[in-house]
Amino acid sequence: MGKADTRAAARQPLSRLELQVMSVVWELGDCTSAQVIERFAAVRPLAPTTIRTVLGKLRQKGYLKRVPSIERGYKFRPTVPRECVARRSLKDLLASLFEDSPRQAIAYLLSDADISDSDLDEIRRLIDSRKEKSKGTEK
Repeated sequence: MGKADTRAAARQPLSRLELQVMSVVWELGDCTSAQVIERFAAVRPLAPTTIRTVLGKLRQKGYLKRVPSIERGYKFRPTVPRECVARRSLKDLLASLFEDSPRQAIAYLLSDADISDSDLDEIRRLIDSRKEKSKGTEK
């Protein structure tokens, strides 16, 4: 686990709404609350005050920081990469729903999900690539 992973794991988890707002911030990069509000409106209609409150909570939790701007006010910058949050969320999901078993989670996805043949081919390539890497580290 890298330094960013460790810091992300120490933060409070994100609620569903916080994660949706963070997705917008990750997409935009450095952004103002007005930009987040405008982009979020395309995803889900929500009062601007609600989004500003969520941005404040994300800052309190350490997922965002304020950075100076040449414009009036300031901008928000993500302090945690999306990949770190995704990794933690997936680990939490595996622990809570699949007894820490990636095999159970994958079996569930394969039995219930509508997965195209091209997606299955790509998954097979990823598995084969992972196996090759494992063989290379065993030598």
